[in-house]
Amino acid sequence: MSTYWFELEVGPVGDLDEAAEQLYSLCGDGQLAGDEHGGTVVFSREALNAVTAILSAIDDCEGSGLTVTGVMEDMVTAEDIAEKTSRSGQAVGHWITGERGPGDFPAPIIRRGSRVKLYSWAEVSFWLSIAGLGRIDSAAAETAGGAVEVDALLRARKVLRDAPTAQRKAMVKLVDA
Repeated sequence: MSTYWFELEVGPVGDLDEAAEQLYSLCGDGQLAGDEHGGTVVFSREALNAVTAILSAIDDCEGSGLTVTGVMEDMVTAEDIAEKTSRSGQAVGHWITGERGPGDFPAPIIRRGSRVKLYSWAEVSFWLSIAGLGRIDSAAAETAGGAVEVDALLRARKVLRDAPTAQRKAMVKLVDA
């Protein structure tokens, strides 16, 4: 078993102390922070794989009365990538521009002007593993990928819950594929 670190997004939390106590009664590895606008629960969970860890944490949160709305994606800068891979910033810059490596480095998810770019660690770590570049924490890379997948399913669940009945039935067919 490995230990997986991840963060779940939750809906509004009325009484933080009560919600934290209820969560702690189900599990001791989640730390709740939030307010009436929403919050997060940080987990350090042992499991056979990242998706199992994330899904069991969602079950614990929802069993304690919290509404899980998403899984936080690990967004990284080029500097973060260098640190996570034990490579220089210059090497990472060459991967990004395609001067080194196999090319097709993942595009930034978020751009703020020409200087600030945030990348999906799930996409970057997958690219790195295929390219055989840099040393990466395999549990962290697995968690990043699992977080993106489960987050997509949580968002689909919300769409299905909010959809009119006739549309919901048609949408479920797509999800069941």
